[in-house]
Amino acid sequence: MIVERFRNGLRLVLASWKVLRRDREMLVLPILSALSSLALLVLVFVGMFADDLALIRDGGELAPPTTGEYVVLGLVSYLLTFITIFFNVAQICAADDRMAGGDPTVRSAISHATKHLSAIAPWALVSMVVSMVLRAIEERGGWVGKIAAGFLGLAWVLITYLILPILVLEGIGVRDAIARSKDLFVKTWGETVSGELGMSLVTFVAVLVPLPFLLLIGGGGQPVMVAIAVALGLAWVLFVATVMGALNMVFRVALYRYASDGETPEGFADIDFGHVFPPKRQRRLFGTT
Repeated sequence: MIVERFRNGLRLVLASWKVLRRDREMLVLPILSALSSLALLVLVFVGMFADDLALIRDGGELAPPTTGEYVVLGLVSYLLTFITIFFNVAQICAADDRMAGGDPTVRSAISHATKHLSAIAPWALVSMVVSMVLRAIEERGGWVGKIAAGFLGLAWVLITYLILPILVLEGIGVRDAIARSKDLFVKTWGETVSGELGMSLVTFVAVLVPLPFLLLIGGGGQPVMVAIAVALGLAWVLFVATVMGALNMVFRVALYRYASDGETPEGFADIDFGHVFPPKRQRRLFGTT
């Protein structure tokens, strides 16, 4: 089963890459997302915690966080969520443009994403609130809370798996988009689960690829070589995360097109969704055939 999932995931990765390789500059988008988030965190750190660090260095005691500081941290959390979703939307716009026969650029992708700010803003708020609720359940519910938060989090991820393509390509509100995403998930839950698991397995294997080389570099225990091995390992993980994140957005657009139109989009002609994923007759658990 695991081998089959990996094989299916690899086929999806290769199909997604066929789309992405025509616009490799789209890999700039997740990098811009990371840099924007980092810049925001640096600004907040310098503005809020520089004095606290100086106080600690001088042996002083920190005062309890004020209400204003909690408000600022909440705003920062929202902005970080907004930035991530914004650049994911830009990737989705670019992928859909390419599948429709267009020739997207970084500028055009960001421009298209900007047109959907009215949908991105409320969805970022909903995403942040759900994450906070799940974290509260996990932290306050003991081991039962951890299990419950895990199941609820997984259900939320799957039900809203296609919400970004829906918000972008159908132009409906967040509430309707959640309902629409749920309906499409019920229709194609096999494709969604199998595709996500398969791509996750490919990502896991890809992260482990340089492990023997890194162990060889740092295996001697010399501090400099260990530091080099760690730096190379982190750089590789970031690279894999960047590429796989972009490929995942391409796959979501393809899955949305398949779920909504019943047609295999450009770039996925070699993928037979009916054979790569579980047959539809196995979906009676969700009331479909």
